[in-house]
Amino acid sequence: MLEELGVEHIDCGYIGQVQDQWELANQIKELGMKIKTYSHLSTKPSRWTNEIHKSLEAKLDYIGFGIVLTEWQLQLFTGDNKITPEVMISLIPSVLKRIKRFGGEAILDCVDATRSDFSILKKAIEKGVKNGAKMIMLYDTVGACNIPAISYIFQQLKPIVKDIPLGIHVHDDFGLGTASTIATVEQGAQYMDLVVNKLGDRAGNTSLEEVIISLEMLYGVDTGIDLSKLYNLSKHIEKVSGVPLPYNKPVVGKNTFLHESELHVMGALEKDKFWMCFTPYKPEIVGQTEKIIFGPTTLHGEAIRMKCEQLGFKNYEKYIKEILDTTHNVITKKKYITEKELAEIIENIIH
Repeated sequence: MLEELGVEHIDCGYIGQVQDQWELANQIKELGMKIKTYSHLSTKPSRWTNEIHKSLEAKLDYIGFGIVLTEWQLQLFTGDNKITPEVMISLIPSVLKRIKRFGGEAILDCVDATRSDFSILKKAIEKGVKNGAKMIMLYDTVGACNIPAISYIFQQLKPIVKDIPLGIHVHDDFGLGTASTIATVEQGAQYMDLVVNKLGDRAGNTSLEEVIISLEMLYGVDTGIDLSKLYNLSKHIEKVSGVPLPYNKPVVGKNTFLHESELHVMGALEKDKFWMCFTPYKPEIVGQTEKIIFGPTTLHGEAIRMKCEQLGFKNYEKYIKEILDTTHNVITKKKYITEKELAEIIENIIH
């Protein structure tokens, strides 16, 4: 489904240590899919050579070497207080060259980059560039970098990496995943780690569907993604992951194109002329459909009058109080009614 959608790269996880992930990466290549595969080395240096070999057995396109530069991450990953950011930076040349010597292409994964000392981060990236990294991927590990700051980071790093692509990986802990990712694209980022339905640790990773539709609709960027497949893909992932999709999830949520307020419903009832009044883009673009319900904020009378006219009733005005009262009573019990249920109320009263 992802290749049909237009996705060009997929992160397969830690295939050197997790057999299921190795089988996924291997199967992608065995099936002749054009999608490029990417995986990461684990945190144990003693495993790296074997992991590189296993990655290449699966015909992996890129192998990521994660460089840790914050003290708390170093203590967690190494358990050795003597391992400093400088020691980690000193490993970059040998690891990247090892990957290249065995026939692989290396990516420098800068873990927790947005909370790292910026001068140290730049040194690490300079080492990566000098030693053949094919991409520099920055991780906003807990989504704690605000928009001006993440823009500044990428602005400052662009002259260092020159033609080597910059990538971004953001968690949505502060609800900034989409905004942060797009901010880096504005500053020249070429690769984005995105996840369907915003799945991932804690509050999730940056949403694929939100970033794609924003880049396409608001920035005029041709992402190469088939937008009409976004909704069906989202529902498929909801099913296989077992994680329910919030009704108000942008782009793919059940309520994304659902209208209930008076003026909103009026615009939707006359959508051929007024769809743009309260709809950001036509729902068919992403595989959705527009829906209308009548609830507590649809009882001003005008939307119901409009529905009466659409049903072909010309003498509805003398029945309008009864229609409104009946509708109000039903909504009080049910919270809302569908367009079809309103039509039945109107027809029963007028006939």
